[in-house]
Amino acid sequence: MSTTTPASLKTSFGHTKLKQHGATTWSTGYVRQGTDPVHFLMLSDVHFDSVKCDRDRLKRHLDEAVAKDAAVFCFGDWFDLMQGMYDPRRSYSGLRPEYKSITYLDDVIEDSIEFLKPYADRWLFMGRGNHETNIEKRLSTSPIDRLCQGMGGIVSPGSYSGWIKLQISRSENINKLPVLVHFHHGYGGNAPRSKGVLNVDLDQKEWPDADVIVSGHTHQKWHVPMTVERIMQNMQLREETVHHVKLGSYKMLDRFAGWEVEKGFAQPRLGGWWMDIHQQRTYYGRSEVIKVITTFTEAH
Repeated sequence: MSTTTPASLKTSFGHTKLKQHGATTWSTGYVRQGTDPVHFLMLSDVHFDSVKCDRDRLKRHLDEAVAKDAAVFCFGDWFDLMQGMYDPRRSYSGLRPEYKSITYLDDVIEDSIEFLKPYADRWLFMGRGNHETNIEKRLSTSPIDRLCQGMGGIVSPGSYSGWIKLQISRSENINKLPVLVHFHHGYGGNAPRSKGVLNVDLDQKEWPDADVIVSGHTHQKWHVPMTVERIMQNMQLREETVHHVKLGSYKMLDRFAGWEVEKGFAQPRLGGWWMDIHQQRTYYGRSEVIKVITTFTEAH
């Protein structure tokens, strides 16, 4: 079983369980006075049970999330789970020593629960990736659902793709300003030359209402902001920024042998992204307009 030092005793402020509206849609709201931002840690492709998972980096980022009072989202492939029955990628040498047992799948899930419990009061979303859906197809069980149940916190088991609406306001009595996040665990190949950036235009066309479009799967890591023109109900035009974000990974490349090196994959840039949302006051004559500003900072 994994060993972790306790996270900070600072409790989360305002993090509540996501409200689910449909199979692939969720929302939550925050009240913030002044310009105090709401912090989020966005993760993907952790591959926690892999021998190549950088657990020290992962724990450091999660402890930073506690210190910042950040909510945590994971958009697929928390698990690796490639060493079980029926998986053609399995390799005994890729199995961590503590998982070499007849109850391999159970041991990995229980170890993940123990590792994540100190962060369960701020972990809002645990999406599915191809490594989890592979287990669902082959072994008829959902490791993500079992993990979320075991954490006993406010985490919502999620889909492979969908929407999350984050609503920000200065008080409970005024309209909340939405930030629409579209997530997709990822699709396609590793794209060694373009790093997948060529998909930005395609994704912008596919999900034109999104303010943030995040994905993982390829273990690439980048942020591409795009300026778009939108029209308001009063027929005024405005320019807005849509953030396209590849979330990176916590799984280091094995240069000795294995799937990644045999396919010619490059060394991934490890870690996720910090997303901060704050409110900005703008004055047009005597009229005050509040808009939300979203920024991204790399989690090293």
